[in-house]
Amino acid sequence: MRILTWFACLAICPVFLWGQDKALYLNPENALGFKASVIFSEAELIPLETTKASAFNNVQNFLVTPHHFVLLDNIANAVLIFDKQGKFLYKYKKKKYRITGVQYVGSKNALFIKALNKNYTIPELKAQQMIEQSVKTDFSKYTSLELLHLDKTTNYRVESLPTPRYALNNIFYLNGYYLSVSSRYNKYLKDTIDYHLDLIKDDQIVKSYFPFINLPKLPPYYSNISFSVNNTPDDNSLLIQKQFDNTIYRLTPDSLYLEYKFVFPADQTMTGDFQSTMFRNNIEHNTAVNKNNKVISGLNNLVEHQHLLFFSARAVNYAQKNYLFNTIDNKLYDLGKITTDSTVYNLPPKIFSSITEQDGAYVYTRISSADLLREKDKLMAQNKSLPAQTKDLLAKLDKFDNAIVIKLKVKPSTAK
Repeated sequence: MRILTWFACLAICPVFLWGQDKALYLNPENALGFKASVIFSEAELIPLETTKASAFNNVQNFLVTPHHFVLLDNIANAVLIFDKQGKFLYKYKKKKYRITGVQYVGSKNALFIKALNKNYTIPELKAQQMIEQSVKTDFSKYTSLELLHLDKTTNYRVESLPTPRYALNNIFYLNGYYLSVSSRYNKYLKDTIDYHLDLIKDDQIVKSYFPFINLPKLPPYYSNISFSVNNTPDDNSLLIQKQFDNTIYRLTPDSLYLEYKFVFPADQTMTGDFQSTMFRNNIEHNTAVNKNNKVISGLNNLVEHQHLLFFSARAVNYAQKNYLFNTIDNKLYDLGKITTDSTVYNLPPKIFSSITEQDGAYVYTRISSADLLREKDKLMAQNKSLPAQTKDLLAKLDKFDNAIVIKLKVKPSTAK
């Protein structure tokens, strides 16, 4: 059964201003391959120093700042900070808390760190009730929000931030505001219209985006509606993408702008009436989703660098591919089809599928020591003029060493 009212439009249409209004018709299955030297002009391998204190196990977040590499190790529950030469500088841990996210705030040269108190497990339904009904104004008992300042002269000072009720949701920092993400139906909300994104200032909602119908039986009742939230070089904006919406928006403290409107083939796009369909039960909802297993559900790891947009496209069946979009000629490249060459020292093609960070001058990816060791003989044979620093790295490399950061420069001739 479908809701045939004007409210149905609200469920799929955010309130936004138009940035670029040209639809970009792309077919990811026909994305082009390319040689590395077409896009990149140089590469540098930077080993991250391995010590007892700096060794990491599983990287949940990898960030690049103007002067640092930052990693969140979700097994050790620690934030590790290295300089741009790979030297280990500092390790941050918070007792009794589990770190769930790290975000760089350029204007403060600090890391925004969210952590949850291990002594409290708050289910999503309970969190919704607390947000709507609690009279508390400070929720730091459950959630910690902090800025870790990266100036070592102040000994990596930690600044505690106000923790509003909305910190029980997934939360991000945006130029003095918090962005709170509400993913699903809320039975504690009296209004029939809710919003997925809220900008918070002083524990008050100041702007809301992505309205949806807050009624049972609609898709947000059965599963979370995911959002891809991505930092940009500009502290004043975030790149946003909503599940099943092949549009990338730019969010600022003032407005939401349509930035890239991708139009994919019908078999890769969820039908327009899905969000307004009332399903009888969870089985019916899941069947409707899974029958569209090729549909692109999320665009993640959005990295704007000069005229290029790097991103990952994830389908309903969890298959993920990585792409490069050239905003000058509107061409789409498949990073899985790259051919490496001497410009990038014939490094294995798969590393280009994990370009997730940039600092204005370069884009960055990583390779594990074990994977690089497997490529060692081939790299030595194929590259007659490896830099001395890279030769030394390969000679001393151990499979238990920390990962190696790979710095890639976009070819100046393509940056117009």
